[in-house]
Amino acid sequence: MSSRSVSTRFRTIRTLVLLIVFVAGVVANTDAAPKNFHIVAQFTNSAFGATAAIADNDIWAVGESNPSGTQETLAVHFNGTNWSVVPTPTLTHGGSFAGVSAVASNDVWAVGSTGSQALIEHWDGTSWNVVSSPRFSKGGALTAVTAVSSTDAWAVGIRDNLSGDVVEHWDGTSWTLVSSPAFTGASDILRGISADASNDVWAMGDSFSVGGAVILHFDGTSWSRVAAPSVDRSLLAVAVLSPTNAWAAGGAKGRPPSDTEAGVAHWNGTSWSAVSSPNPNPNGTSLLLGIAAISATNIYAVGSAIEHWDGTSWSLIATPSGIFGMDGVTALSDGTVVIVSSSGAILEN
Repeated sequence: MSSRSVSTRFRTIRTLVLLIVFVAGVVANTDAAPKNFHIVAQFTNSAFGATAAIADNDIWAVGESNPSGTQETLAVHFNGTNWSVVPTPTLTHGGSFAGVSAVASNDVWAVGSTGSQALIEHWDGTSWNVVSSPRFSKGGALTAVTAVSSTDAWAVGIRDNLSGDVVEHWDGTSWTLVSSPAFTGASDILRGISADASNDVWAMGDSFSVGGAVILHFDGTSWSRVAAPSVDRSLLAVAVLSPTNAWAAGGAKGRPPSDTEAGVAHWNGTSWSAVSSPNPNPNGTSLLLGIAAISATNIYAVGSAIEHWDGTSWSLIATPSGIFGMDGVTALSDGTVVIVSSSGAILEN
């Protein structure tokens, strides 16, 4: 082979390599680039509190409806084509859902309250059914749930008398109330929970008595309290990506001190720290109520506004006109992101 042929082939290979690198870079940047959201469904007399996705054609949103003056649990499902209401059990005292988590298409948990008691329901692929759970002498409610597997799920919430943290566990057979020396915070309200494994579970909330954020961690054996950033008043949602990468969203101390600004915090495997983020309402109070990750460099937080993390910084994303109270968000690795709101709207990117 002549030296010219070798040189030509080398240049051709180098060009192909550079092209592949360029395309890969475009794909990587596209993955992290935020996309505009649009309304895909609107349910009247309804409010959504949480959403969970199994696949882009298998997504749940839960909350409450009030069609005739009575608050009822609400579950709607997306099958790849349409969002539609799926019947839930009729409850004597009505009810509402605040959290939802899915293991598989036939294994979905929703939690909330009915009357003055906590409520847990399960989707088995055919129907929703009430599942027995611990009762509280003075009432209570569950605010969030995360399912690691069919035999390992966690739910958190609040006691009506604010006597301490509420943490419940599903072992594949029953739900039980979990106790721990870490649950010593009187007036604590746990509002969010997430796990990436059975030995890496984070629960978030706030404390009326202390006036700051509450962070709890489960290492597979026991729960412990973890120091929260001093600037955070409350942490209302959490997304765990790995043992060294977790994000929490909520509210930070604002100006004046009586106000709360939307805020985020990050876990690096050693400690939680506040991360700079936009304040969508500089003249008043704002909060972030949900957070979900597509990847480590593509994360969405929602509440008073939509915010996006690109791996370097948080920025505001345009919200469709008329949308407010975005309470929940879910994301899939293919880039699908769904947001639900207390106005009964469902958004997708």
